[in-house]
Amino acid sequence: MNTITLLVTVATLLPLVSSTVVILVGKRLMGARCGAFATAVMGGSFVCAAVAMGMWFSQGRPTLVWRVPWIPLPGMAGMGEGGATGWLYLGVLVDALGIAMVTMVSFIAFLVHLYSIGYMRGDAMYERFFAYLSLFSFSMLGIVTANSIMQLFVFWELVGLTSYLLIGFWFEKRGPQLACKKAFVMNRIGDAGFLVGFGILFAKLGGNVMLPAVQGAEVEGMFDAIRRLIEADGHSITSPPLWLTIAGIGLFCGAIGKSAQFPLHTWLPDAMEGPTPVSSIVHSATMVAAGVYLTGRIYPILTPAAHLFIATIGLVTLVMAACMALVMTDIKRVLAYSTLSQLGYMTLALGVGAYTFALFHLITHAFFKCCLFQCSGSVIHAAHHQQDMRYYGGLWKKLPATGGCFLVCTLAIAGASIPWTMIGVSGFYSKDGIIAGAINYGDAMAALGPWAKLFWLGPVVIAYVTPFYMARAFTLTFLGRPRDQHLYDHAHEAPLTMVIPQAVLALMAIVSGWFLWKGLIVASEPAVAWVQAAEAIEGHHAHGMHLTHQYLLHGLAWIVMIGAGVLMYRGGLGLAARITALPGINVLHTWAVNKFYFDELYDTVTVNFARTVAVIAGWIDKYLVDGLVNLAGHIGKGAAALTGRFDNRVVDGAVNGAATMAQGGGALLRSTQAGRIRGYVLLVFAAAVLAGLVVITVTIAGR
Repeated sequence: MNTITLLVTVATLLPLVSSTVVILVGKRLMGARCGAFATAVMGGSFVCAAVAMGMWFSQGRPTLVWRVPWIPLPGMAGMGEGGATGWLYLGVLVDALGIAMVTMVSFIAFLVHLYSIGYMRGDAMYERFFAYLSLFSFSMLGIVTANSIMQLFVFWELVGLTSYLLIGFWFEKRGPQLACKKAFVMNRIGDAGFLVGFGILFAKLGGNVMLPAVQGAEVEGMFDAIRRLIEADGHSITSPPLWLTIAGIGLFCGAIGKSAQFPLHTWLPDAMEGPTPVSSIVHSATMVAAGVYLTGRIYPILTPAAHLFIATIGLVTLVMAACMALVMTDIKRVLAYSTLSQLGYMTLALGVGAYTFALFHLITHAFFKCCLFQCSGSVIHAAHHQQDMRYYGGLWKKLPATGGCFLVCTLAIAGASIPWTMIGVSGFYSKDGIIAGAINYGDAMAALGPWAKLFWLGPVVIAYVTPFYMARAFTLTFLGRPRDQHLYDHAHEAPLTMVIPQAVLALMAIVSGWFLWKGLIVASEPAVAWVQAAEAIEGHHAHGMHLTHQYLLHGLAWIVMIGAGVLMYRGGLGLAARITALPGINVLHTWAVNKFYFDELYDTVTVNFARTVAVIAGWIDKYLVDGLVNLAGHIGKGAAALTGRFDNRVVDGAVNGAATMAQGGGALLRSTQAGRIRGYVLLVFAAAVLAGLVVITVTIAGR
């Protein structure tokens, strides 16, 4: 293990150490200092990751793999040293994408830990929260450093468990109870598809599920093996065998669950029942981004059919979620549906071939969405846990630092830039590239007819909708007059432990598009291009980028839509209410407010169906299964009764009859034994007389 892989391993394991220590001795020995301890350890994790990144750059950006034998594979090829066979390996993968993700995740996890010190202060389960948060951070770091699909899946499931614990942290309330179970079940549905895809690859490759994909890397990975396998059969990525398409879509189903894509998207808004720090890390930068990361990791083996499937899922999600974000009044739910929409952008980008911009947007989105959630938490903290924006208004005067950070990140998610220039905040650089890729894909999929235009029309329209609903949230919260004077009077700025992370994240929301991150993602392109035998992805975007700038009015679109949002909502929801009451619009508004009735649909089709099946199964169990068992019992009972009667009256009767006869004979004989001498003499005399009579009779008869 060289120094870089050692540092990455330490960065991954430190949060596990923190979680273990807090669980074992935190409440007894550290108390309220648990938060500071966990934050310091998480800071150490980030330092290790940052140093590893610096060394990785200085050593020429190598692809490094450290591995040790983990699980034996009897009878399978596996991966072995020098051609040895029969093992799955446990270890660490360090490449361009991995080093970018581990640095970003550890950095944001550190800031969320710091934010949580102020937000969770006074909570009765303060120590437990930091134990769960550190364990979650370890799980997510495990995903981005895993060197095989198998190892990734182990941490994938651990992320699911820890998110369940964090979402349901306030388990004494009904809302978190239901939300954590919903998230857990939805993710297990997606993971069933993951297992199908993994099983196909595992069987086809004989257990070789290592991830490295760069030609000439020190370890041959599954992508190399897949390429050789399909080429040996006369196939290619552009003309693949069916099993490869099914495997790719199966693995992506895991991403559908984890990244809350249609149709498994309904758990994410409900997950807002957890503490706001959970939302800021789980639902912006890490857990929901894990699905996009997974799709990026398996990108080299995605077939054209899989790309079409992924692009369609992303398109539906980004449009539908943006429509719901337009009408929500809960500040955290607005951000939750915004997250769904932005994840839809990333998924669409991976489907249409904009690999670089998908993963670039994953990183830029992590910074500004984490900040937005933290700002919402500061507002909720100031408003005494009131989350409905209809009660806000004018809070800029009370929370200027929070309002400023929220505004910066609103501009970032809107893709703000200086018109007719290429100078903007982070979202501008990543989102425009996604739209450009979608335009190129729509042109390439002309065989689909008019439907192909939807692949670029959807993201273009939502590029206008996004700044509008974010301006709506900002205006209802921070501008205008207070709509609840009592709430306004008691509002106050958050403590420094909450404001400092917001400020740092807001700064990253501005500058993360300018340096470092995009370069790291671009550095991972050769792996994709080599495995797919394709050109570098960047080269395909010139035409699409030109049209993107035209469709977005060369940087004026975000100004127009933010201005419209501010004007419409500066006086509250009155104007919007009159517009949504118009015929036609009121129907769409009702559908969006009710989340397009997906919860009701699932309750009717899935939950009620499951309940019906349970009732039928209960009836079968009670009246058929138990009936047969009870019938067998009654038959046995009846047979036992008959056997008992036969035993009592026949067998026992014969035995008892013999005993009675013996008893009677004994009684009869006993009557002859009275014990009196006179009786005995009389008996002897009578016997002698009788004997004499017999002799006399015999003598007379002889004559």
